[in-house]
Amino acid sequence: KGKGKGKGAAPSKGKGKGKGATAKGGAGKGEKWVQVKPTVLVTGCAGFVATSVVKKLLSLKYKVRGTMRTIDPSNDRVANMKRLFPELELFEADLLSGEESFEKAMAGCKYVMHCASPFKLSCADPQKELIEPAVKGTEAVLKAAAKAGVSRVVVTSSVAAVFSLSEAGKDKDKVWSEEDWNDADEPTDPVRGYRVSKVRAEKRAWELAKELDLSVSVICPSFVIGPMLSSRADGESVSFMKDILDGTAKAKAAKGELKGVAKPVVDVRDVAHAHVQAMEKEEAAGKRFLVTSEACHTQVQLAAMLGDRFKAYPVPTESQEAAMDLKFSSKRAQDILGWKAKPIEVSMRDMANAAIRLGLCERKFVKKAAADFGKVGDILPNSKGVYLLASVVSIGQAEETRSGAEGISEVVVGDDTGVVTFRLTKSEVEALGSVGQVVEFRNCGVKMVKGYIRLIAGKWGKVAKHEDGTTVVPKKDKDVSAIEYELVAA
Repeated sequence: KGKGKGKGAAPSKGKGKGKGATAKGGAGKGEKWVQVKPTVLVTGCAGFVATSVVKKLLSLKYKVRGTMRTIDPSNDRVANMKRLFPELELFEADLLSGEESFEKAMAGCKYVMHCASPFKLSCADPQKELIEPAVKGTEAVLKAAAKAGVSRVVVTSSVAAVFSLSEAGKDKDKVWSEEDWNDADEPTDPVRGYRVSKVRAEKRAWELAKELDLSVSVICPSFVIGPMLSSRADGESVSFMKDILDGTAKAKAAKGELKGVAKPVVDVRDVAHAHVQAMEKEEAAGKRFLVTSEACHTQVQLAAMLGDRFKAYPVPTESQEAAMDLKFSSKRAQDILGWKAKPIEVSMRDMANAAIRLGLCERKFVKKAAADFGKVGDILPNSKGVYLLASVVSIGQAEETRSGAEGISEVVVGDDTGVVTFRLTKSEVEALGSVGQVVEFRNCGVKMVKGYIRLIAGKWGKVAKHEDGTTVVPKKDKDVSAIEYELVAA
């Protein structure tokens, strides 16, 4: 910071970031001074909701800190967080270690997002594994925040704190809102244990807000869906999508074991947006906000929203889930936070795509008959989504890379209309086998190299041996990759 003499004097020595900053801390040519955003702490930053909150805050140029139970660099979760968010500053803290555990992380923070809370629907002791960490963690975080002089704490609660399973459906005309509390559920099993943990933790947050004179806002999301940012598969939301795509849910349904109840849902990106708005808006202080779909949906109904793009996956078409004809209102969030829910179909498709992209589920394609594949001779520079059934003609040596990344080999394949050159990674070359093997290339793309066509499998393509015994004889005298093109004005 600059030092200036005299009350109200302008700084005489400023660090002046950026090329061209003057010695007195003034802005250089073409530059201007902007206020630096304050620091925000996100507890439990590696969680499904918390990672999206971190991403949203960083995109808005806030300085962000996060707490985890360990910050050992050798820990996979820690390494993943540093890879996702290099600018994120990590601190070690535990919900059951008291307020002192969070003091270092909160020093200098203006805001706190308290996202950390156990969410698992399978446990031996709901009181010890769910309720105690949720309540004690809330106490620790809010007391530490008050001691650190934090301006606003946003607490992640749940729709589970709003309505009870035992009361649901008794009044079919009722619309559940922030005015309602779940005071009926008892922790008789893990599901109800989780619900009770959210009720007690949120109520304790409001008690402490009053006792400590602390500005608090609460977000109550329903079951959270939408794209995950990491390949962690231990969370309930991620497991939900993984089970849909890998056939687990369908297998359970076939055994009569896909049970549960229909539930309201919300996109994780919309939940993150609500957190940030509740943090920034003065009028959000002292209020809880329900962010959710208006109605409930079964797992089968949600799976059906994936549509034809995922018809290669064994999604469930039946279940033993109980319907719940409930209505919810997010009007307060809409009015005060400017909140708007994404279409559920978009959330489900984005979530499925993310699960496949991150390797949580195998990438699959609907099996095509030989007649449904395209032809090499029809490939053009603007071709997209190329499907070929072709025989391997030659496999080139892998090119060396300076970065040490996986080398690329040029592989020539062909059918009865011509031959074309692919640029494939080592793993893709291993998948196609040897010269003479008939291979299926699915959803591949064109990459122009110095005016010549090359094909790549890329992130969304797939290379696999053809198992039906089909014979393909390449027409070697027509090389599609030997034709030169130039880019001209249309």
